[in-house]
Amino acid sequence: MSETKIDSSYDVLIVGSGPAGASAARELVRSGRRVLIIEKKKLPRYKICSGLIQDDAQDMMLEKFGNPPPTVFCRPSLLNGVRFCAAGDSMADLPLEKPQVMNVWRSEFDHWLVRESGAEVLERHHLIGLTQTADRVQATVTGPNKEKVTIEASYLIGADGGRSDIRKLLSPAFEKTVGYSNFTQVYCRAKIDLDPLYFYMFFDPSLSAFYTWLHIKDDTLVYGVGAYKDKSVLQCLQDSTDYLAGCFGLKIERVERRTGCVVSDMSVRGKFFLGDGRVLLAGEAAGFMHVFGEGISAALITGSLAGTAVCQAEDSVEKLLPLYADLVRHEQNRTVKSWKAATALMKRNNGPANDI
Repeated sequence: MSETKIDSSYDVLIVGSGPAGASAARELVRSGRRVLIIEKKKLPRYKICSGLIQDDAQDMMLEKFGNPPPTVFCRPSLLNGVRFCAAGDSMADLPLEKPQVMNVWRSEFDHWLVRESGAEVLERHHLIGLTQTADRVQATVTGPNKEKVTIEASYLIGADGGRSDIRKLLSPAFEKTVGYSNFTQVYCRAKIDLDPLYFYMFFDPSLSAFYTWLHIKDDTLVYGVGAYKDKSVLQCLQDSTDYLAGCFGLKIERVERRTGCVVSDMSVRGKFFLGDGRVLLAGEAAGFMHVFGEGISAALITGSLAGTAVCQAEDSVEKLLPLYADLVRHEQNRTVKSWKAATALMKRNNGPANDI
């Protein structure tokens, strides 16, 4: 992506270049707003994620962005579905609305969304300060040279993920109520006795992880775990590795990469933080993530709705947050409903759901 000449003022600033940020930008640019996306990494950037585009995410992507180019897909590019293992090696297919699941690399997929949004992009810049006046938002950012730059806009949308800097700046008190769980994911050259045309989720009661997943991307076997707060994520990974070897013949030739992240408990607790004043939050930053980490659909939907709220509120800051809250109510209900379906499984697997 070519270097952008940054001005000091925009209609809307968006922090975060994932699906939520790109979707918000797309909505705003189409309405004639001048938009700047601020991204702390150089694009395309790595994102720990299974990279599955399914059901509502496919619909939203096609409606707002069209068909993705071949460069965003892994091999196999289309999966036949998602398989669920409650215990041992017994499998069941999860019901999905679409006949196939798209299998993408998030780095390339997100980069494509950002390019299609039409917004200007400021890469390798990190937001460190945020103030609001009656009619403006002022964001202070730093780049590679550590020089501080102040950029103004009428509105700001925080789409900077589960550990949102925007959320922390808006409400340190709320942030103190947020808990986090550790996740890790391994990329390896390996063999396993499973059909590569499916994504797998494992919830055997013997596992110390509350969630273990596995799938194939190109010539790489990718699997990972989510650990309860009081569990060692590395021990959970070892337990799940042993389980996969014993039940499905996993044989690892070499590990090529291991990555990790933390995931907030906002979605599982049904806690949402939508913003304050002239600032809205979308995607994981606001607490939107569906059961077992499916966040792309919620990000695309809430990002677009955040953009819509800014457009519809016009210059009335009093209308902005109530309007956005009304627009995302259905998505809030959908998020809560999706996690209720998983509560029994989590309780069965060595711990209560609210201890994630």
